[in-house]
Amino acid sequence: MNHKILFLIFGMFFISFASAAEEPLIYYKLDLDYSYGNITINSTEIEFSSKQMENSFGFYSANILDYDGEILNVSLFDVPNEILYDTINEEGEISGGGFLELNETQFDIFVPYYENAKEIVIYNENLSELTRKDIGEFSKEKPIIIGEEILEETEKEIREKPTETI
Repeated sequence: MNHKILFLIFGMFFISFASAAEEPLIYYKLDLDYSYGNITINSTEIEFSSKQMENSFGFYSANILDYDGEILNVSLFDVPNEILYDTINEEGEISGGGFLELNETQFDIFVPYYENAKEIVIYNENLSELTRKDIGEFSKEKPIIIGEEILEETEKEIREKPTETI
């Protein structure tokens, strides 16, 4: 009898661990344009993944800020603007090659999703700001602004409040 209880407890633990491991990770997917040292954000989407998404390591950064201007996350990335090429001689053999640096390219990066994020700011390797994008539309927690006063309640809290009738 004790073996059955122990087996049942172990089975329940394993199932709960396996289901937690399958929970998808949530990211912002940023479609970026690189042109002569400048970066612009073309589009932003929410992306779900069962595996951790990683960017090519580099010294550009994407900072995620909340509504108070506090940094929630810093993700480093590189601009994939170098390609390797080969030259071929008349006999069809590789006779040379090298690296070519592109002046313009388009690429995607992934940064973690936060429920209270307001904007993403992109910096270059010299920490000069290149661009910023408001991502508040994707946030679950948004402050409510009346005039210039910010209320502490979030949109979710307001929806959950019972309405009063007069």
